[in-house]
Amino acid sequence: MAAQALSRGLSGLMEVDGGATAEQRRVFTALATHLLGQESTALAVLSPLGPDRLAEELVDPCWRRLFLQVAIILDLCRHPKSEAQLKNLEAYAEALQVDPPQLKIVRDFAHLSAVEATNRFVRLYENYMPELSENYRHQPGEGRQNYDDSFFEAVERLAEMPEGSLGWAFIQLYERNGMTVPSRSTPNPGYYVCHDMNHVITGYEPTGPGEIALGAFKLALNNSDANWMASLTNFLIHEVGLFKHGTNLQFIPYGGGGEPYHGVDGRCGALDLPGSPELLAEALVRGSACSGDFSQLDHLAIAAQPLREIRRQFHVLPLRRPMIDQPDLWPSSY
Repeated sequence: MAAQALSRGLSGLMEVDGGATAEQRRVFTALATHLLGQESTALAVLSPLGPDRLAEELVDPCWRRLFLQVAIILDLCRHPKSEAQLKNLEAYAEALQVDPPQLKIVRDFAHLSAVEATNRFVRLYENYMPELSENYRHQPGEGRQNYDDSFFEAVERLAEMPEGSLGWAFIQLYERNGMTVPSRSTPNPGYYVCHDMNHVITGYEPTGPGEIALGAFKLALNNSDANWMASLTNFLIHEVGLFKHGTNLQFIPYGGGGEPYHGVDGRCGALDLPGSPELLAEALVRGSACSGDFSQLDHLAIAAQPLREIRRQFHVLPLRRPMIDQPDLWPSSY
């Protein structure tokens, strides 16, 4: 069974430097039980699979891609950084014959200064920005350079949308979080409109765990290279604090040890917060349950539509523990 083989491979991945950290173990348990359907009682006695054995049992490219995605998550959840963990990750990637740009970013993070790694990442991420931006298919060239008056006028009209609509909920998200609505002075405004429309539809608030969950949800919704890169971005910002959100400036850690987001002597990240691993795992399940990909719609064109009906149309299931109390904006049935 592929899910069990993947779980056993992940167990083997973490067998370095004395075994999995407490945070890694919590994240692994949440993902293995919620996403892979493994019994929690069986995880403690899993027989780990090394790289070559895993390659023999996990032959489907989709499962191999999923393994590496989860393996990168677990690598980034290990604080402080571990060279042994990275080498083990690379051994599994080589055996599975998967070596995507995302793995290169993890290598850069491990081996370069934070400033150098950030600069390399930002240059690479720019290639994916048009696909992750609002209505990018209708913009010639790079979407971030081609937003005309009609785009900004549509954003301004969001404040006039009827209560309960997608546009109304978008403005509510910005107001309760003290954020400024994208404007002509915003770098890449279409990127933030698209990103935050997805916050609204999925129900994730723009907290560290909420951002990580949104990235995972979109990855399960559409496992594209752009969504994988966007999901990794959330980990780099909110789990390891590589750079500041919305900028290419270096993040200043709260704790010691260098890298972690709100770290304590370099030993914890955002997914160490209570409930965060479960929120991540639930996001992957919720994204997989959707009936269509709403992430790259022309959200401004449907901004007047009721948010509840958009969620019903795309089968966006409510969170088990909502991040904000808005029950009237969720369908009573699907």
